[in-house]
Amino acid sequence: MASTADPNPRRPGRWAVLMIALVVSLVTLEAALRLLGTGTPAVPAPSTIDPYEPNPYMVSYRPTLQQFLPGAAFHTERPSYRVRYDINSLGLRGPEIGPKTKPRLVVLGDSVAEGHGVEFDQTFVAALGRSLSADNWEVTNAAIQGASPIHHAANLERTLALEPDAVVLVLYENDLRDDRARERDYFTLPARPSEAGLATWALVENALAPARDAELEQNIETNLREAQGEEIPPVVISPQSFAVQWGRSQRYLDDIADRLEEENVRLLVATLALGTLVPRVPESHHAHARNLEEAARAWAKSRGLPFLSLYPVTESALGELPWEEVMLTDDGHPTEEMHRRLGAALTPWLREKLPHGSR
Repeated sequence: MASTADPNPRRPGRWAVLMIALVVSLVTLEAALRLLGTGTPAVPAPSTIDPYEPNPYMVSYRPTLQQFLPGAAFHTERPSYRVRYDINSLGLRGPEIGPKTKPRLVVLGDSVAEGHGVEFDQTFVAALGRSLSADNWEVTNAAIQGASPIHHAANLERTLALEPDAVVLVLYENDLRDDRARERDYFTLPARPSEAGLATWALVENALAPARDAELEQNIETNLREAQGEEIPPVVISPQSFAVQWGRSQRYLDDIADRLEEENVRLLVATLALGTLVPRVPESHHAHARNLEEAARAWAKSRGLPFLSLYPVTESALGELPWEEVMLTDDGHPTEEMHRRLGAALTPWLREKLPHGSR
């Protein structure tokens, strides 16, 4: 806000008029696009789907990659579970996100944090919300299945639109492989259509998109150039090639850290590996999980970011409980009990690293 000594008192008024005109134009555009029937596909009627088959309630566009259709409602079902998905107007699993009334922690992750195979209120993110409410923090789950560093970097403006005071980035054991797969397919995806049917803030985000998208695509092109002739790596990356694959994904992580620092948003980093819980899993998988942990720890330290490995939590649970109480049967995702343990491990760490009360 300008001070009373501003030599040009009409300046704030002109900016206000311009902003109002921009918002009115965007809202008008959204309404027009709705009438024209363009934009994102219509949301299919509620149904029950196999989560390992193509999901009709998701779309993939360049540059934001995989997204839920806002307003979708469906169930996912496998022999060991049947859970409900309600997608809010921001394209995130869970209820609508209201105006911020206290400091907000946003959790970024993949299907594990999203809550594959468990109800939304059973996720470790929901557990964090219940625990940290006593510390005057609210917790928002912005995780989405299939996400990895490239996805988080591509959706930074959407994350910032949630007005976070802090972000927890949960890195998972298949993130490096998923980054390479997303890079390979990125330029074959259709360009994002109009955001008709999405929240108006997404249209505002489009006005800021070109520069951010150019930086993202430059990193993708660099990685594709370096990987020319290479196959997409498996989930378990050999020690000989791990540093190369981590370095490529680190480009996205650096973008995330830089952008959040610009916005004075505190970033915290955690790592999680669940493939190591599979019975008789090869030692190479444990080695990969340890390499991920150490690389993430070193990167976080270099950036001055808090870091937590959840690897000991999962290993401890497997030592104390039968496998079927830790992992969903015939599925690579954690049970409600494992989510409870993850939330219990994250809570004291966050209480230590986050400012108490309000900022």
